[in-house]
Amino acid sequence: MSALDLQIPWSFIDLSINIVVTTMGAILMCVSAGYFGLIMPPVILAAWLLQKYYLRTSRQIRLMDLEYKSPLYSHFIESLSGLVTIRSFGWTSNFEERNLELLDMSQRPYYLLLCIQRWLALVLDILVAVLAVLLMVLIIKLRDKLDGGFVGLALLNVMTFNENLASTIRNWTNLETSIGAVARLRDFSLQTATENLTGETHEPPADWPQSGNIVFNNVSASYTPDASPVVKNLSLSIAAGAKVGICGRSGSGKSSLITSLSRMLELAPGSSILIDEVDVSTLPRQRVRQALNAIPQEPFFMKGTIRTNVDPRALHSNEAIIAAVKKVELWNLVEAKGGLNADLDTDFFSHGQRQLFCLARAILRKSKIVVLDEVTSNVDPHTDALMQSVIRQEFANCTIIAVAHRLDTILDFDEVVVLHEGVLVESGRPQDLLKMKSGWFSTLYNSQAH
Repeated sequence: MSALDLQIPWSFIDLSINIVVTTMGAILMCVSAGYFGLIMPPVILAAWLLQKYYLRTSRQIRLMDLEYKSPLYSHFIESLSGLVTIRSFGWTSNFEERNLELLDMSQRPYYLLLCIQRWLALVLDILVAVLAVLLMVLIIKLRDKLDGGFVGLALLNVMTFNENLASTIRNWTNLETSIGAVARLRDFSLQTATENLTGETHEPPADWPQSGNIVFNNVSASYTPDASPVVKNLSLSIAAGAKVGICGRSGSGKSSLITSLSRMLELAPGSSILIDEVDVSTLPRQRVRQALNAIPQEPFFMKGTIRTNVDPRALHSNEAIIAAVKKVELWNLVEAKGGLNADLDTDFFSHGQRQLFCLARAILRKSKIVVLDEVTSNVDPHTDALMQSVIRQEFANCTIIAVAHRLDTILDFDEVVVLHEGVLVESGRPQDLLKMKSGWFSTLYNSQAH
């Protein structure tokens, strides 16, 4: 359950309690001094006007507080991720100065919020002071008609009335702010345009893809319709069950080809990608991605238990999950941390073990097409060998498309595709391409060997 899920009901409960307490206090004061009830309607009107003015101001200040803190958080995350680079180039003092500037800016709305909260407390104290004076005047004027016990009760309630009234207004503000967050999420979901374009509504069969045959027909793709294509006029046919490695220098379009397959890039007119003879440009993009079993270069984890992360849809039994984790040699570590129901902390695993965990997740997810995006580029040789062994055993009957950083990992593949600036410049069996001394693949392989 998220913090927002907890904040709304608790704000509502606190507000309800404060309203009841404040109302009971006002009733007891009116009962103690009958004529005091004539003062309550103006007090209620004043409190309503006060909360309306305070609520509008507080809401805007809170939004400014979030807006001004966002650059500080972004700067902190960027500094943390690029700490090695910052230190190596001697930029530490510049980043410290920038951090202090953003910190100072982020404190301005927070200070203003504290100011208006103190203003609210002052105004309520003045209001209650006026009520206390009027109550004392009534008690003195009607001392012969009032009971001493009721007078003491009225004085006790007027002492705490300002605190209860202030708590009521603050909780009303917190509740409104929490509901406003829900409203913004709702507006975002309703007003944000879907990524699916017109015509991307066709639903394939439930068991699609059945074989895993992929055909790229004159594919050109770009990040935006107006941008230059990053994949240019690429035609490629991948047979069902084939293992195809994609390689090339940095910026050659390897990952762009994969993102085109998953429909994250816009295809140019005349381009088509067929999976089992179904044009993916006619399908909802979410459905296309569901058909791909992808393992990214950077591991992805969700907040939750180990079970939730390895089986997000809760489709598999404990035995199946444990078997998958054992295949990647992580079960002993997971068991030592508390088993499948333990909360997942990424510090549990090294970088190589995180990739192995993602591989276990892919083992549980059955699909005829497996996409590997440089999954072993940042792991040690032992982890690399284990991953390669598991991939070849578990996905033996699947179509595998692997973006390769280490070219020796795809030497036993059925085909190798070499890209350069988004263009397919060479393809064929890896052993045949190595014999071409001046070929693209041979040059890349020899440069890595040396």
